[in-house]
Amino acid sequence: MKKYLLILISFVCCVSVYSQQTIKLWDENPTRKEKWSELTVFLPEKPDTSGISVIICPGGSYIYLDMDNEGFSVAKYLNSKGITAFVLKYRTAWQHNHHPAMIQDLQRAMQIVKENAEKYKIDPEKVGVMGFSAGGHLAGTAAEYFDLRFVTIDLRQSQVENRISHIELKPYFAAMIYPVVTMTNEETVHKKSRKNLLGKDYTPELANQMSLEKNVHEDMPPIFLLHCTGDKTVDYRNSVAMDKALTEKNVKHKFLLFEENGHGGHGFGIQPNGKATGWIDEFLEWLNEL
Repeated sequence: MKKYLLILISFVCCVSVYSQQTIKLWDENPTRKEKWSELTVFLPEKPDTSGISVIICPGGSYIYLDMDNEGFSVAKYLNSKGITAFVLKYRTAWQHNHHPAMIQDLQRAMQIVKENAEKYKIDPEKVGVMGFSAGGHLAGTAAEYFDLRFVTIDLRQSQVENRISHIELKPYFAAMIYPVVTMTNEETVHKKSRKNLLGKDYTPELANQMSLEKNVHEDMPPIFLLHCTGDKTVDYRNSVAMDKALTEKNVKHKFLLFEENGHGGHGFGIQPNGKATGWIDEFLEWLNEL
């Protein structure tokens, strides 16, 4: 009896490890800062037939990461709907990292996911990104600048450039949930995120480049936007400006704006208590229409 019990426990452990495998992004002589970066894989028991997968970027003002509320819980919910998910632990200002470290990590994650598409039983052409708050800005950056290979800038890993040269970095979609958007509008900018992303001595040129509402273009993937008018952390007008820019450039997108006040208007992940309840299911419906 003990023998069969041990076999069963071993099997369960193997399944658990495989379904939530953690991958170091920079495995080729990583620097001290790069050792932070990793990707956790969440595989559904019954994958849907679409082949869609999502790389999730938790928020935290580009200095910390809300890995549980805006990462793991989201991945598990998507798994329950048959969608494969990957939670990205990207570099932040906590480790004295600034742009382009964050987008480098996301682009490297995109490369790893696509290279292992067969293993994860996903479609390499249907890898999307989802981000919350500052992570929403990161997801938007990936959607706007997929043609710029930040992943090869200032990195010592010569093999990375060769391995990624053939990989398409354009996300299938980008979901920006109560996102930071602007870096230049002093009325609505989230100053903590700007400082942590750009550093103290940033140039006006860099601030303009990282103001997503100023750099929308026609070739972007579909965008899903969500914000609450009562958001006390990131001004909802960030998303209003993004919505306007996407509309002007005829980029396919959906914008949900909820009248939710106080703390409930930000940082709720997929479990809001008010009017934003159920947004994740609206996202999934939108996703099925792509």
